[in-house]
Amino acid sequence: MNKTVKSEINKTESLLLTYYENPQLITCDEKMEALIFNRRMLLNQLFKPTDENYQLLKEFNEILKEVVIKNYQQSRELYYNTKKMLADSGNSLLFEGVECKIFLGKDRQYSKNNPFQGEESEMIWEILNDEGYNDIYCKYGCCISFDGYHGEEDDKSEMELIGLQDADDCWNEGLDREWSYDLHLHQHFHNLYDHTSFSIFDFIYVRDFYTEFELKFNQNT
Repeated sequence: MNKTVKSEINKTESLLLTYYENPQLITCDEKMEALIFNRRMLLNQLFKPTDENYQLLKEFNEILKEVVIKNYQQSRELYYNTKKMLADSGNSLLFEGVECKIFLGKDRQYSKNNPFQGEESEMIWEILNDEGYNDIYCKYGCCISFDGYHGEEDDKSEMELIGLQDADDCWNEGLDREWSYDLHLHQHFHNLYDHTSFSIFDFIYVRDFYTEFELKFNQNT
């Protein structure tokens, strides 16, 4: 079974790279979208409830949680520092908040931790970071439900930041429920796993993240 799936993955990735390198081909985008979806589904089939995968997933989930909390705190600090600076200077700009996006990988590059290295792997990563083929991720980053800080209405607890109702909650749809129930997988894992073009093997080895902050203004007229 695994040999058959792996053979299909190799075939799918080979076609994916062919279409990506030859955008002039008719219906290229339609083919690309189908291939990316099929690749994701096939790779996720290979993810088994092993001790190694448990540890990898636990580490990824925890590190991304820490990154979200840290960037929330930085967004909040930047928000109030900017508000004070504008007030002190008498500036008429209306400040709307701090937008924060978190992306996979140091400088959004392919993870050196991933055991699947090489030019083809890096090209697949490039495809998965193309807005045309992974639009939700490219628009919102890893954390669709986290976008920075926009004032007191955005004051959140750590549990709220990661989308958990209580300490026993777990966003483990699509995984072995019994195996993963005590991992306390948060909403940001779910977003990547269910709502982007990445397979779980594309991101589970990631331990570094790239963050973008943007101050949002409206001119006071």
